[in-house]
Amino acid sequence: MRALSVSLALGLLSLGLFACGDDEGSGAPDPRPAPTRRHTHDVDTQRGDPHGDPPPARLLRTEGGVTIDGAATHGEMDVEPDKPIVVPEGGRAVLQLRDGGRVELDGGSRALVTDDGGAQLLLITGALWAVQPPSGNAPRPPLRISSAAVTAEIGGAGELYLALFDSGAAWVTVLGGMAAISIGEADNRRRLRALELGGGHAVAVAGRLAEPTEGPSRLSAAREAAATLATADPEPPPPERLERDLAHEVSRLDQALSWLEAETRRGRELTTSHREAVRQKNMDEGRSLQRDLVEHSRALYRLRRLATARWEWTRALHLRLVETGRAPADDPIAQRRERVVGLLGT
Repeated sequence: MRALSVSLALGLLSLGLFACGDDEGSGAPDPRPAPTRRHTHDVDTQRGDPHGDPPPARLLRTEGGVTIDGAATHGEMDVEPDKPIVVPEGGRAVLQLRDGGRVELDGGSRALVTDDGGAQLLLITGALWAVQPPSGNAPRPPLRISSAAVTAEIGGAGELYLALFDSGAAWVTVLGGMAAISIGEADNRRRLRALELGGGHAVAVAGRLAEPTEGPSRLSAAREAAATLATADPEPPPPERLERDLAHEVSRLDQALSWLEAETRRGRELTTSHREAVRQKNMDEGRSLQRDLVEHSRALYRLRRLATARWEWTRALHLRLVETGRAPADDPIAQRRERVVGLLGT
């Protein structure tokens, strides 16, 4: 589907790109590397309304002519959702996310912060460094970055580097802690398939997840490796290919939304039946239905995760196609937003 050769990527990753000698600190927490495993599951201050919800992100600093929604940035400022952030070549933008994480966009990147799904940021092109600091006992959502190639999520403390290539492929390396990497696939129980990577491990993505390899544990080494991989990246796919890919992703999204709708209906039916059993003092039936409701709650959680991942993926791919000037006349995101809001509460 995407054209970057996984074997080429893995070959480059095995050339000792990440050998020691990088003395740059990561700037993130220092969790111990864990094994890889697969599983299924300058200050012109502009602040928002202090009495309302804070914006999803705040721009802390920039290098180069960074723009947000086509306007030049001036020191610290709030970043509203769905406003394109463009970082020119050689530039940089550092964002503090409302949920606690921090993201540094490299030069040549385009991204959006979001507040309509699990991901706090959609990376359209380029590369980024994402850090989730320790939170102690305070609850918080995971740091989640999505793109048209891969989704990466840090549940606890950790950091990662994600690079997107012109061909549509991607490379992710976990610099510390753990991260779950997924591409919107589901297993036979409709659970989101994910690859969990520990610090010092990386994975190439070219339409599918390749086998994990050893990766850098320092940011400078990760950027160097990504630059090397980019030199071997094929040409960008033609817009026609992106259109086909978008149609495929829309189909996968609709499938996940249909599954979620069916399970939601099942939950309503179970709730009605359970209330009736309680009213009639049918204890055996009530206990059986209570077990069914517990399993329904678990299924609903799994399906929401899957639908959220596919919604983010489809949005990112649609944004990439928009940049080519070939956006479909019938916007699949606008057509489905109300449905998604109703099901996912986003």
